[in-house]
Amino acid sequence: MKNPSFSRRSRIDIIACILKNSIDGSRKTRLISRSNLNVPQFNLYENLLVEAGLLSILTLEDQTETFETTEKGKEFLRDYAEIKGILEKMHSNNQKRR
Repeated sequence: MKNPSFSRRSRIDIIACILKNSIDGSRKTRLISRSNLNVPQFNLYENLLVEAGLLSILTLEDQTETFETTEKGKEFLRDYAEIKGILEKMHSNNQKRR
């Protein structure tokens, strides 16, 4: 049996992690760190999420960029949590049958 703490994250899990860490706004460096990504990885997801309308980039008065999860992104997170809960329940039920 695999140790879940060492399992690889799916793209959907990474997207959810970025969106969760951007709900209240986050600067790029902090967001990369909290999402456990490197800069090239983050840049790929940044473009994808902005184009999909899940993440917005705001420029503050001091020219600092801040990333925020959009309403569409928050809807994605609600759906993600629901699906993840269903899958975990199914997995738990399957483990009990063994």
